[in-house]
Amino acid sequence: MKIKLLIFIFLVSTFYKTYSQNDKDMALYNIGIGAVSSGIGAIINKKTNEKWGKVFLKGMYQGSLGGLLVYQSKVIVGKIPDQQQQQWKYAWGAKIINAAGVSIIENASSNRNFWEQWNFHLGFNRVEFHTKGGFKIKYKIMPISLAMTIGIAINKKFEIDKTIEMGEIIFSTQNIDNNDYAYTFGYNIVMNNSHVNNYTTYSHEIIHIYQLNDFNFINTYYDKLFLNWKNKSKPFNKINNFLYLDMQIPVHRSFYLLENQESYYNNFFEYEARFYSKSF
Repeated sequence: MKIKLLIFIFLVSTFYKTYSQNDKDMALYNIGIGAVSSGIGAIINKKTNEKWGKVFLKGMYQGSLGGLLVYQSKVIVGKIPDQQQQQWKYAWGAKIINAAGVSIIENASSNRNFWEQWNFHLGFNRVEFHTKGGFKIKYKIMPISLAMTIGIAINKKFEIDKTIEMGEIIFSTQNIDNNDYAYTFGYNIVMNNSHVNNYTTYSHEIIHIYQLNDFNFINTYYDKLFLNWKNKSKPFNKINNFLYLDMQIPVHRSFYLLENQESYYNNFFEYEARFYSKSF
């Protein structure tokens, strides 16, 4: 563990000397949220025979590694507008790296080894790849995301071509408040009809979706509670096999609204989206 930690510190310090102050701040934010959230989660999910100090450090180390990948995925999203006819490569490349980073953080927070489970989100769909004790694939629905997608789909046009290209669920409409270019609603992007080919806007909104993933660790904090319910209730066990309670959405929304109290332009989440998409 000490050797791994030293290697990671060396990589981060090398990065820190290379990039601008704003880049460093953003990197440290993503690394920090991965490390702290995973350390806390690892303690919550600690086994009775484990020492809390060792568990906490392991969670922080793995979580910081995941946070570094999350940061890199956001940097790649920022490159989407600069490409010509190659946007899909960057969008999907960033999505896969983000999924890997978020999965490592989730494993760390669940007090698992970082390679034990890999998760991939597309809209309300969650696919889990389990590697411990034999390879298994599980498909789950995120119910809050599903309800939000249904609400959007009622009176919006589904942009299937852009969904395939960007790797996110995309709708379009003529009616957006304040003539905004777009907005995110859960894991959905809603574009103004006149901006469906505006890749700077896609870059901005994809960062907002990745911000939901930043809070995915919240769902690991009730792992023990759900395990207890599964052992006591067969109906809950069946429901839990195909539903994944996506509490990251209301938690992120609460923080977003707190940030928005003073001013939209002082909201950190909006600043981060503008930073990566270069849409200041």
